Formats: sequence, C-alpha cells, structure tokens
Amino acid sequence: MCEKGQQELFELGTKLEGLEAENDGHKVSITKLDECVGDCDLNQRKGKIITIYDVSLKMSIQGALADGTEVAGHITIPEVAHDSEADDYVFEIKITDETSAKQSIKPVIRKHLQPLICDKLANFPVDMIATHGGDVYIEASQLNNPAAAGAKA
Repeated sequence: MCEKGQQELFELGTKLEGLEAENDGHKVSITKLDECVGDCDLNQRKGKIITIYDVSLKMSIQGALADGTEVAGHITIPEVAHDSEADDYVFEIKITDETSAKQSIKPVIRKHLQPLICDKLANFPVDMIATHGGDVYIEASQLNNPAAAGAKA
C-alpha cells in the first residue's frame, strides 16, 4: 500500500486534483485523489536514479452538464506502472446516480480529461526524482567506501 508520504508525493508529483475539462457546455474536474494503493520506490542502479511504481488510483470527480445538472462520481485506474504507456491505462468511470442525461459527461471525461490525466502521469517519474532523488543518490566515489556506507561490514 502507498504509505501516506508516498500518496502525498503522488498527489504532488502528478497534480491530478484540479484538472478540469469542458466541451459543449459540459464541465468536469478531479476534486480529490481518494486512493493510491500499491508500491512506489526510488532506487539507484549503475549511478542512475530509477523509479519503480505500480499503483491503482481512485479519484473523485464533480461537474455539471450544459443544462446545469450536477454530476459526481469516480474515475479508477486499476494499474499505473513504471513500465506502462498511456495507451495501457484502463479508465473505469462511475457516475453517482447515473441517468441517461448524466451519461453525456462520459465522452468529455474520455476525450478531454483522460489525456490531461495521462500527461500528468507521464511526468510522475520526473517529479518523483526531482522531489526525492537526493535522498537516494550516492556519489560514485562513495559507492564502495565503507566509511560512506556507515562502516558496514
């Protein structure tokens, strides 16, 4: 499970909350990252910082149809992983108290909000390294130095 610090990092790094899209008078935005379940990790390998993550995300959404009808619900992405491409992501969209009228928000989510989410997810590894890379990076000159490693035997 993503620990609280990792969830905060994920929220910070991807900036999902507040993303919004509009089309034909229909508006929708992400109001909260409700769940981040899985693993997020930074490692150093061959002198490079690498990200390894495999999480599922659940986000709350709110919006309004062109006629003013309020819409709320959730978007779940069951797998966001370091080795996934944007085309691999599955977006499960659930609308609260769904009616045929409220279904008209789904194309706005799929065509306009989904690409914005994918853009933010693509930046996650870079943001994660920028935020916490200094915590794991060890200079090459210190890699085989017992004094630098806390004199471990």
